[in-house]
Amino acid sequence: MIPTISARQNVKTLKELMPTVGEFISIQFQVPRKRFKLKLLGFQENGGVIVSAPKGNVNTLNLEGARLTATLMAGNRRCAFVSRLLKAHPSPYPHWHLAYPETVEYQSIRKHQRIPVNLAVSVDHQDEIKSANLGMPRIVHCLNISLNGVSVDAPSALGQIGDQYFLTLRFQVGGLDQVILLPAILRNIENIEPDVMLHGMEFDALEEDTRLLITAFFYQQYLTELGYLDDE
Repeated sequence: MIPTISARQNVKTLKELMPTVGEFISIQFQVPRKRFKLKLLGFQENGGVIVSAPKGNVNTLNLEGARLTATLMAGNRRCAFVSRLLKAHPSPYPHWHLAYPETVEYQSIRKHQRIPVNLAVSVDHQDEIKSANLGMPRIVHCLNISLNGVSVDAPSALGQIGDQYFLTLRFQVGGLDQVILLPAILRNIENIEPDVMLHGMEFDALEEDTRLLITAFFYQQYLTELGYLDDE
């Protein structure tokens, strides 16, 4: 079902949000049910929105005139608007002409927003004696990540609230392997089911290069969740 504008949503015009030309834009039709990942080529207020055409042989005869939902990023805002495919043009270059939306709903990416991930994380206590007593380093499962921390689960408590740790994460950014060491503080522990303890870890005094990598990975995962990027 195509979403409608709600009074509870943040609303601006496309001109006010000013998404960057070249930004990925997800186009979803409900009837017929089709979805495309295209690029924003430009827009003119009250004129239209121009996006790249899908690659390959796409039958547009039953798409022209159809309503669609478009989503894209504008800075740190996730934007969505309802539009219609006015015309699919094969020349002078393949592109689609969409109706200019009257309003655009948007949502800012919150600083503490968590994105689901599936990562193996090595945890080691910064206190060598406690580390030995707890049988560390230990490999645990990371469930989600934010710009400020991670949630990891383990069969038993990894320590006490306020304890300091080193987390070793391995992930890919832009197809390149990254291995980083993150100082972190244990902020909360929750027993979510038998033999599963959920730990909230807050990053502590990250170096600038490390924070940049975490930020890049976070936004990469965010865009993947929205469907703008393919899974790594």
